[in-house]
Order: sequence, then C-alpha cells, then structure tokens
Amino acid sequence: MTDLESRIARLEAESDIRRLKARYLNACDAKDVDAIRACFTEDAVIDFPPVGEFDLDGLIGVFTQMAATTPITDVHQGHNAEIEVDGDEASARWNLGYATYDPRAGSFRLLANFYHDRYRRAPEGWRICYTRSEPRAIVDGTLAEDGIKAEWVAE
Repeated sequence: MTDLESRIARLEAESDIRRLKARYLNACDAKDVDAIRACFTEDAVIDFPPVGEFDLDGLIGVFTQMAATTPITDVHQGHNAEIEVDGDEASARWNLGYATYDPRAGSFRLLANFYHDRYRRAPEGWRICYTRSEPRAIVDGTLAEDGIKAEWVAE
C-alpha cells in the first residue's frame, strides 16, 4: 500500500468510526436497542460509572430498564473526537454532552463526560469493543412552577 493509500484508508476508518459513534448515540436517543446492540462486538466491555461495568447483554438490560421502557427523553451529543487508527483496531476519546428529562417527576440531568473507546474492524464494519465513561460534571434538577431548581452532583 502506498503512503497515499494508507492515509486514505486511515481517513476512511476515522470517518466510519465517527458514523458508528453517531449511530450509537442516535440509537440511544431513539431507544432502539437492536441498533445499539449492532454497534458493539459480542465480547464488548462497557464501563459506565456509577451505573456499573457490563457485557453487551448487561448494557441492553440496563438500558431497557432505565430508558427504553420509560417516557424519559435523552439527548446525547458527541464532540471533539480524537481517533487513532492502527490497522484493524482503533481508539478514541470523545466529549459527550448529555441531557435527560423525566416528565413523570419534572426532573432532568445534565452531564458532561469523556468516552474512552476502543474499536475493532469486523466483517460488517467497525464496532465498539470497549467503552468507558468518565463523568466530569453532573447537574440534577427539577422544573417547578416557581422555577428551576438544580444542584451540582459531581465535578
């Protein structure tokens, strides 16, 4: 492979990984557990403190319980990807802005965190084989008739 071909292959891999992360975040917002599952390898490790560390089935179970079967609205926005590709493996750090709203209690959460991901190229394309969330700031609050009440939970 020429230098130009390897540079193009790296850029294509980075683009594929960006689209994969977008599919995952959009699937979370759409509460589409099948699409979420399709973003991961079968042996994936998911580490989301303080919720816990899971295999893929564990993630789907927790997501189904906490989000997919509730009226909660989530918004995941991934930014500032730093992607390193090494052949059929890659790693990335992402900045995530996240907001969730639960209409049952009028409660919300704003979260800023980093994702630390590892990827593997599979026959069907790039997949997440490891992801760890690093919470940086959490604000919990409620919407009330007399205004918004919120507090910093973590920094």
